[in-house]
Amino acid sequence: MWDLPNIVAVPAQHVPAQTLAELITWAKARRGGISYGSSGVGTTIHLSGAFLMGRAGIEATHVTFRGAAQTIPAMLSGDIQVAVDNLASYTGDIQEGRIRPLAVTMLERWPSLPNVPTMAEAGMDNFNINPWHMWGGPRAMPREIVDRISAEIRSAFADPELKQRAIGVGARLTGSTPEELAARLKHEQPIWAEMVRISGAQPE
Repeated sequence: MWDLPNIVAVPAQHVPAQTLAELITWAKARRGGISYGSSGVGTTIHLSGAFLMGRAGIEATHVTFRGAAQTIPAMLSGDIQVAVDNLASYTGDIQEGRIRPLAVTMLERWPSLPNVPTMAEAGMDNFNINPWHMWGGPRAMPREIVDRISAEIRSAFADPELKQRAIGVGARLTGSTPEELAARLKHEQPIWAEMVRISGAQPE
């Protein structure tokens, strides 16, 4: 597995908030509410944004894009005011000061953003939303092949240089055994189900 943290991001030129609490106060006072972007209904980005708006009690409109390549320009032009999106897509704009990160949605701070608080540190508990990816294969794959591939991936992910390069682009190489992966899937299923309920997303 590898984790891709989300960040609460705002356009520095259009949103004055320097903290998550300031964003919530500013958004609640804004006539007509705010707009938040995502890469589509039902994506982790949409669910994260909807969860934040619901938890904070913010009146917000969800605007869909094809990805961060469209979301970021809309933020920079002021068309939308916030996104809870993958850090990897925003790194360059953050470094250049165009996008301001207010919090990371992990249990710990991100190494390349040491001054950006976690959601809990920013005042919102139980907001550990950490999108992640996994390697998968056919259901009938022999167990010995599964174990061998898993061991090779974990060995590659343990390389310190590779780990550091991944951190730099907004990813954390974690690795797992098949059993650890199954346990994570079981643990997170009800969490994401609740977020789907809050967002109102429906299958097409």
